[in-house]
Amino acid sequence: MSTPGSACAVLLSASALLAGCNGTPSAAVPDRIFINGRIWTGDARLPEAQALATRGDRIVAIGDTATIRALASNTTEVVDLEARRAVPGFNDAHWHLPTRRTADLVDAGNVQEIQRRLVEFARTLGADEWITGRGWGPSDFPGHQAHRRYLDAVFPDRPVLLTDRDGHQTLANSRALALAKVTRATRDPANGRIDRSSDGEPTGLLKEGASSLVRRLIPPVNADQVYGALLAEMDKAASFGLTSLQVASGVGGSGVEYLAYQKALREGTLKVRVRLGVPFERDVTTARLTEFAALRDGHRDGMLAYGIAKGMLDGTVDAHTAAMLEPYAESADTGLPMWAQVDLNRVVAAYDKAGIQVELHAIGDRAIRMALDAFAQAAKDNGTTGRRHRIEHIEVPALSDLPRFKALGVIASTQAMFASPDAITLTNYAPALGPGRASRSNAFKLFDDAGAVQAFGSDYPVFTMNVMRGVHAAVTREMPDGTPAGGWYPEHRISVEAAIRHFTIDAAYASFDETLKGTLAVGKVADFAVLSDDIFAIPPAKLSGVTVMLTVMGGRDTYRRKRQ
Repeated sequence: MSTPGSACAVLLSASALLAGCNGTPSAAVPDRIFINGRIWTGDARLPEAQALATRGDRIVAIGDTATIRALASNTTEVVDLEARRAVPGFNDAHWHLPTRRTADLVDAGNVQEIQRRLVEFARTLGADEWITGRGWGPSDFPGHQAHRRYLDAVFPDRPVLLTDRDGHQTLANSRALALAKVTRATRDPANGRIDRSSDGEPTGLLKEGASSLVRRLIPPVNADQVYGALLAEMDKAASFGLTSLQVASGVGGSGVEYLAYQKALREGTLKVRVRLGVPFERDVTTARLTEFAALRDGHRDGMLAYGIAKGMLDGTVDAHTAAMLEPYAESADTGLPMWAQVDLNRVVAAYDKAGIQVELHAIGDRAIRMALDAFAQAAKDNGTTGRRHRIEHIEVPALSDLPRFKALGVIASTQAMFASPDAITLTNYAPALGPGRASRSNAFKLFDDAGAVQAFGSDYPVFTMNVMRGVHAAVTREMPDGTPAGGWYPEHRISVEAAIRHFTIDAAYASFDETLKGTLAVGKVADFAVLSDDIFAIPPAKLSGVTVMLTVMGGRDTYRRKRQ
């Protein structure tokens, strides 16, 4: 715990705002002080503190309770943290905004439960509306084979389209296929596959780009609906201690999602700091790159930012569309690479030259290598450094490629919850890879050991954005109930502190925000979360049950748990 002397040193660095350490406040006294806490700052100069003071949206002092209390005037709000653990506000480095209300199929477990949830959801819709849902996995179906017949059994005359947990394959019923005119004669679209039975008939399972054959028929959501969804999701994010979200979609400067974020910024309803992306275009022009750079430069207030382009290189392991160097264990298939290397190199180099950070979805070892090769070529061609390009997910890297992340300065953008050994992971994902590749999948310790900067996210709504669930998964590699006994490849467990760093300091670095946030220090934004338990002291098995008591973003409360 900090001493009065160390607290004084920190206070002096805020001399423009506060008059020294003698307890005499300047005209700029703190708006709020937070005392009697156990604050993990993430700042090596003062790793632990008891209290901090804020004015406006910034931290103006941090140290021990007695010294910070002495700064208060009779107008300063005093918040007693009651000896609870506080940490910098969490930053989800890979997040998506669900814009459409759908049936929740997560953890359904079997066809009967999927059918039950769909029937219940359909009762809330108009008679002519499409029935949509999200969250199913192959293990929910007999033989791990999703098929339209299971949907036809309950909805023979009404269109149904269900997105899987990962968002890379959909299941359509016969009515939906008929409306979309998808038949045995329909060819696979670019970067997509129509699953077919032995007689050539579509099974209803549509992978990657093939999903758009049916999805295009669903009426689009409007700006008001998206804005409502954004408000609801921000409330949820704040309840998990999140103060920053990095949206892993190429939203760009138009469309209903763009309008929703702009409205929230304009009306002051943003409860989290949001970073949006721009499209990663195959035929990007100089004019478009100039437009993207202007969008980035026009949003620098710390609440809504741009500056990254999102590209897709492959699919997922569960859909057998992640691009692999060797065939899947269950077939001769090696996945679905969405780019040729020469084209990828050209486009990455164009964005790199324009000063725009690039993040590439790459799950299979082949796609990961393609991304690293493209980043290396761009740096060579343009003579650039420090772009902090990113690879998203990186689930199954080749071990020989791990040192390249540090060497190239490429961010490893991983998702803590992906280490959850649930039924889909154990019965579909791992068998598809085979034991050799499964043993190094979602192995966050490998990136830490290789010296890479690793930023954690959730890939919400693929998984929950509950940060403590993610921390639990990364630290224990077990489910909340303790299964499987001993953990899933437990040699890849990381420490609690490492997991928190990835959700705070490293996530901020990944978006060029390390001077603004990620640690709790004088001059940085007052973004922090107060937790129900001391995560550094409790048994790791209890991490998933830790809740957030208070979330502060920019000095103001965005969530406060109601006392029981």
